[in-house]
Amino acid sequence: MAGFVLDEFGENETIRRQIARGRGQEEPYEQAAFEQANTISLDVTNMFDGPEPTSMHRKDLEQIIPGALEANTMLERGEGDIRDHDIPMTGWLNLPEEITAGHLKEIASATRELSGEIDAFVSLGIGGSYLGIEATFRALTHSFFNQLSREQRGGAPEIYFLGQNMDPDFYRDTFDMLEGKRVAINVISKSGTTTETAIAFRILQQALESRLGKEARRFILVTTDREKGALKKVAREKGYRTFVIPDNVGGRFSVLTDVGLVGLAMANIDLGEFTAGFRRMRRLTRTNDFWRNPSLVHAALRYAAWLKGKKIEVVATNATSLYPVARWMEQLFPESEGHKGQGLWVSPSLYSEKLHANGQMVQQGERNIIETFLLLREHDNRLPIPRQREDLDGLNFLPDNGMDMNDINRKVVEGPAYAHYQGGVPNMTFEIPRRNSYNLGQFYYLMERSVAVSGFLLGHNPFVQPGVESYKTAMFALIGKPGFEDKAKRMKEKLQKMERTVIHA
Repeated sequence: MAGFVLDEFGENETIRRQIARGRGQEEPYEQAAFEQANTISLDVTNMFDGPEPTSMHRKDLEQIIPGALEANTMLERGEGDIRDHDIPMTGWLNLPEEITAGHLKEIASATRELSGEIDAFVSLGIGGSYLGIEATFRALTHSFFNQLSREQRGGAPEIYFLGQNMDPDFYRDTFDMLEGKRVAINVISKSGTTTETAIAFRILQQALESRLGKEARRFILVTTDREKGALKKVAREKGYRTFVIPDNVGGRFSVLTDVGLVGLAMANIDLGEFTAGFRRMRRLTRTNDFWRNPSLVHAALRYAAWLKGKKIEVVATNATSLYPVARWMEQLFPESEGHKGQGLWVSPSLYSEKLHANGQMVQQGERNIIETFLLLREHDNRLPIPRQREDLDGLNFLPDNGMDMNDINRKVVEGPAYAHYQGGVPNMTFEIPRRNSYNLGQFYYLMERSVAVSGFLLGHNPFVQPGVESYKTAMFALIGKPGFEDKAKRMKEKLQKMERTVIHA
């Protein structure tokens, strides 16, 4: 049987861009024409005047605008409930302006030197130490990056992620992919005691040191607290190269810190372009001109929807490259808003796949949903739809009308946006021009600013997550961690008093 032939599809533009980045070719992101061509838009037409009783109207939003403007001003001034213990957690706010070109070059130089000595790079982290890195990596690279040749990857090593779950089968399968390869790791943890990441680090640290001895320290990078913590202590003792997690930037806001930049540099993502995107959105979102500030509009609309009884935000995209970005939002908003019975649950969805899974619920289920679309305007590649003489599937009208897969994929957002609005689901659409690090930087900052304003509107601190500690202490007690004996005893007593109801099939 003859092999599958790609000649008729032309060169894969994603691979071409990976190769170009590996060769140091940069996009002209400092030019006005580039900025103009990479402007994110927000269409909120379908958020108003829907056909159901809890529909939002512009007057609902207008009542919220003064509070949103006040929140924006407080954020700029460093006022309000923004502290975690004694530290104001708004270091991310001015980071796009404060980060230096020299620091970015230092990271790029360190990763470039290491990249040439390894075949695979493993990033170890969970939550904010994982989601932003993976989202950016997936958004900007080939869907099957690790299966490509090194040349097609632009000279970058294979990239893997561990420490984000405790599934032994997933770990073992990943180790199969690493077997026989030269491996480097980057462990990311503020304290060094986060259970999931610490276990992953123990396993890989031992594997590297048992094979390489003291030489292993050259292949272990540590991103942690500047001065203190278990991981910092280990790094000092072992001589590992370290990068810094700032005290005033929480994990879910940290993708522009060393937390994200080290792994992205290893994948040849242009850090200068990425930072420029953050910087541009920083400028745009400082204004108190409400309708010219997309972060204020986004935050106020979500808050208005919550006041109207909406509980779930479906964040849907037509691009597999942007689906991990929706998953990044799944942490950013619930962890920041989920206090005191408040906040919108974020449900990431890839359309049209999920339209055939939960589309019925969105269209005709309980009207407690709003929808936010991430529409990718230009995919890297265009795929034509062939015309067939028989036309048994009735699709010849598509090529006859000059439509290709790209045109249809746009309708995967536009069609549901119309149908769901008519069904009583308010929705808004972010249109992202193309896949590049500049646009991702813009979008990340817009969302970070939005959720900060959202927390202020809800009346709580969006930069802390005390509820997360509950699961951690329960886990620590169950696994017998020293210091949690009393917690374990209380849990055991409570569990013994509960009447167990177990059905065996």
